[in-house]
Amino acid sequence: MFEELSVNRIFEERNSVAIILFLYLYGPKTKTELYKNISSNPRMPQKITMLENSGILRGVEGFGGRMSFELTELGRKYAVALCDLERITGGNMERTRWEGMKTTIEQYTR
Repeated sequence: MFEELSVNRIFEERNSVAIILFLYLYGPKTKTELYKNISSNPRMPQKITMLENSGILRGVEGFGGRMSFELTELGRKYAVALCDLERITGGNMERTRWEGMKTTIEQYTR
């Protein structure tokens, strides 16, 4: 009954929410960074393509000519809505963002 809904197709795909929130919290990232931080599942390219085709993210030329992905305006709206849902259910996106930043800092200072 709900298979036709765009949001259903997007959210039923594992890791879609994580990809959207990761790009929202940390900005444009390469495929390698997405794989390293979200999942190395062999279907990640299809998931990224699905989000691109849905208008949620887009590929852009990044630092050194490397392809990166960033959220579109629609993608940012999805991310804000997800953050709002997290907040009203008792979560804390800022804490999550800080924990991710601390982990990154620790990786580069070892």
